[in-house]
Amino acid sequence: MPFWKPQDDLVETVKQYFRSRLCCLAFSLLAAILPALACGQALAQDYLPPPQVKVLPVFFVPQDQAPPAQKQISDLMRHLHWTQTRYKEMLSGRATFQLVEQPLIYTAAKPLTYYRQQPEGGAPQFAAELLNKLKVSRWNCPYIFVAVIMNPHDNFPVGGGRPLNGGLNTGGGILIVSSYALEKPPNFQSTLQHELGHTFGLPHVDAYGYDMKNNPSIMSYNLRHHTNGFNPSKTPGILIPEDIRALAKNKRVFPTLEFSAAKDVPAGYGLKKLFICLGPMLIPGQSDGIKATTASGEAFNTKAQNVVQKTIMPSKPEFGFNNQQMWHSAQTQNGWVSLTLTFPTEITLSGMGVHSQHSGQAHAARAVRIEPQVRGNWHQVLQTNLTSIDQKVTFQPATAQVWKINFQAGPSKWVVIRGLQFYSGNEEVFPPMIVY
Repeated sequence: MPFWKPQDDLVETVKQYFRSRLCCLAFSLLAAILPALACGQALAQDYLPPPQVKVLPVFFVPQDQAPPAQKQISDLMRHLHWTQTRYKEMLSGRATFQLVEQPLIYTAAKPLTYYRQQPEGGAPQFAAELLNKLKVSRWNCPYIFVAVIMNPHDNFPVGGGRPLNGGLNTGGGILIVSSYALEKPPNFQSTLQHELGHTFGLPHVDAYGYDMKNNPSIMSYNLRHHTNGFNPSKTPGILIPEDIRALAKNKRVFPTLEFSAAKDVPAGYGLKKLFICLGPMLIPGQSDGIKATTASGEAFNTKAQNVVQKTIMPSKPEFGFNNQQMWHSAQTQNGWVSLTLTFPTEITLSGMGVHSQHSGQAHAARAVRIEPQVRGNWHQVLQTNLTSIDQKVTFQPATAQVWKINFQAGPSKWVVIRGLQFYSGNEEVFPPMIVY
């Protein structure tokens, strides 16, 4: 089977992909971005999420290890095609993930002992090197890496999978597994199904309170699901309703998948109301995202940081107040409270989604004023009343790294913000882990 060696083929493909993405942006957005480009500032593609995420097989070759044999390449692709078919079966033929058919072989500059000493089984370092190789960031990476680490000696690294940015529909991911695991243990296929689920954003079933040993989901540790080489289990795992609901939110991987409570939830099944999201990775050399601070207080053990790139819950009585997912200001004396957002780079924005109030009744924002910092000064680009607790506001494109977002309080003199969303033209950038 043909494969890409670590030359410029895949890098050029990625470059062409982003060139085409830029051509699709609205003229007004390009007009705002081009002056920044002339000054050597970050390109728009550095933070625009990919419209589609595909699974990319990778053989990660430490400096002192041999590259994969043709059989290892063939076996991995055979397993991935099988996994692709299994997801389609588990989703009743409605959807599956897209697969890059030509594996990337990446020769690293460090020996295997170096990666053994890295935290989290080396996963952050593996991700960092692959992102650097393809010249993409964690924000615009169009791939979920299935990285087979060449190590024939033992089961390092232990198999695992994560979305790079946490949550659902936030971009790429990484699955790591040793070449030893590809060849030696019999249950590689069932492991692949499970760990790919993590890269798509699925948690273990015990996050929903289900039993890890006996639950039918592939996201359990049910031994009855184990495959034997290329022989399937007699009782293969399934995707339970919570799994299907989550995958339907990941439109970059499963663009056509829709969740139907009528079709996907069996009679008598108690579907959990909460989504459980995996958190983002800490990746060397990659920014963690937006930093949010405030001079308007952080009441009731909330944090300003909660408003960016986290879960945006609904304002409904049954969901209540959550100090881990919301920001609650102190009482204001002048009627306004504010947040200061520092992006990892200068960014062109033309819209924001504002989600205020909690429990369907308390502390909605009445108005918003948006001020990017340009050459050390605040420049107002918008002040408008908010007519909804979940509202997208738009303004003329502006470019800045630091933005001040001001909110007018109601009679209580408090404001609760459940989350913010950010738009560059029609593109959402630095998306939250999930919006209910």
